[in-house]
Amino acid sequence: MTEGYSGSDLNSLAKDASLGPIRELRPEQIRNMSANEVRDILFCDFMESLKKIKRSVGPQTLDLYVRWNKDYGDTTAF
Repeated sequence: MTEGYSGSDLNSLAKDASLGPIRELRPEQIRNMSANEVRDILFCDFMESLKKIKRSVGPQTLDLYVRWNKDYGDTTAF
């Protein structure tokens, strides 16, 4: 599902999914309810976010970084 996503991409995905419960509410509902009244984040929130949040690094760029790391970087990482 998230193969090829960077740490930053996953962070964006989690932030977007965390807003899923809020998006279902009208502004006046948000103003008049406490945080513990908002529903929990669900798997479906992450699935919806995956439709919008795409990986920022393409396969060619990722391959370039992997090759560079093998040639010049820390060989214990792979």
